[in-house]
Amino acid sequence: MGQESPFTGKLMSPPNILYSAFLMLAGMICLIAGIIVSQRRPFPPGSIPLMVLLFALSWWDSSYSLFWAGAPGPIPFFWLDITYLGTVIVPAALLVFAMELSDLGGWLKKPFLLSLAIEPLLVTILLWTDPMHGLFFAGKRLENSAMILDGGPVFLANLIYSYLVLLIGFILLIRRFIQTAGIHRQQIGVILAGLSITWLNSIIFIIGLNPIPGADNTPFSFTFAGLAFTYAILRYRFLDIVPIARHLLIEGMSDGVIVIDAQNRLADLNPVAEQVLGGEAKLILGTPVREVFSRWPDLVAKFHDVMSIRTEVQTERAHLDVRISPLHDQRQNFLGRLVVWRDISELKLVQMELVKLAQKDPLTHVYNRRHFLDLARIEYERFKRTHKPISLAIIDLDHFKRINDTYGHQVGDETLVRFTKICTSNIRAIDLFARFGGEEFVLLLPETNMQQAYKSLQRLQAALKDGFAGDEEPMHLTASFGLATLSDPHDTLDTLIQKADKALYMAKDNGRDQIVSLP
Repeated sequence: MGQESPFTGKLMSPPNILYSAFLMLAGMICLIAGIIVSQRRPFPPGSIPLMVLLFALSWWDSSYSLFWAGAPGPIPFFWLDITYLGTVIVPAALLVFAMELSDLGGWLKKPFLLSLAIEPLLVTILLWTDPMHGLFFAGKRLENSAMILDGGPVFLANLIYSYLVLLIGFILLIRRFIQTAGIHRQQIGVILAGLSITWLNSIIFIIGLNPIPGADNTPFSFTFAGLAFTYAILRYRFLDIVPIARHLLIEGMSDGVIVIDAQNRLADLNPVAEQVLGGEAKLILGTPVREVFSRWPDLVAKFHDVMSIRTEVQTERAHLDVRISPLHDQRQNFLGRLVVWRDISELKLVQMELVKLAQKDPLTHVYNRRHFLDLARIEYERFKRTHKPISLAIIDLDHFKRINDTYGHQVGDETLVRFTKICTSNIRAIDLFARFGGEEFVLLLPETNMQQAYKSLQRLQAALKDGFAGDEEPMHLTASFGLATLSDPHDTLDTLIQKADKALYMAKDNGRDQIVSLP
């Protein structure tokens, strides 16, 4: 037997009870999906409006189910009218959800969100106070109607507004579907499929093909959207894997990014790469890589068939860190390659400066003691292989302390710099000259015997005296030289330095301003 509705006195047949059960099931599905979404922490983009949307759909389905089940209420049409508490929220929630997924979250400021709440609030108030003014139903409500099909100006305005907002949200999701790829496109595709059923239901209703006469199938059709959201969450990890905006990830990168397809054609690039390549993307997409990089044929030849590599490349303008990675789809089919390069020119300059600081004396800009010894060891190993003699001289500026005491430390520093320039301009390119400490310097002469080295130091001694002779206030500057030569492969570099140091002390003990050599 059927059940008598307390509002209409009309017997509700078993199909109506079945329809009520389906609506309640739909409401439970949306409720469960909303609870699942609410558990996500932190809330990813789109999760809060989606949660509101699902709870609103659950309310809509459940309250409409109670109406069809003939549940008693305090006033006629209570369960039908109360559906509007969920109905008016759905369009705004869907729009906000679509905007967040479409990278339009910047619009979702407090004033905008408050403006979206105005229409639902007004419609709800005017619906429940309609007996006082008639703006919603305008006296057109039928006594035994299970739907709100017609009404006054507020009803029509709400109908137009709701469908317009839903349409905007739907279009935004379509736009997002086109922009994304991979699993993110699948996520949006499932959601669009569910929402498409609601639009199909509206079209069917408009042309008069309602499968359940007298029933509003809109909340039931929205359940398919709820099912789609649930499926996307469980199957495609929607809201766990959140797509990042392409313009934030790629367009906004300071690195150059290009995508090369499987046929070695340019498939995509970002503005940095555009600037380097010197053309607009729309003009060069699809161009063979050899043509795109025609200015760097050597690089194309080197990396043309490379699938994966990270290396550094020096161009005429910059030093680049280049990374090449293969691109595959979910079935591991090869799609192409991703090439990312970063300009590390400034980093290289800093590194060079650090190397320079580690190798050079900060005042005179010649080699420091540590780096000199590193280079001297290399020359010593060469000496052991070739058996060609090497000579080493330690040079000490005579009475340098007097210069500091008489003229000040600034003049003393200037004297050291000037002395260094005189020495470096009077030695060979293969010779190694360094500051050993204080006013003491060292000179290594590869492939040079004692006699040759002695003559070189004599020239240096003369240049030193000439270099200071032309000053307005001539500064009498001399130097003492200790010279040693290494010719026996069994001798060590330390032995050579010790001999030169001993010779230097002999030169200073003998009155300075002279060259003393030890074999």
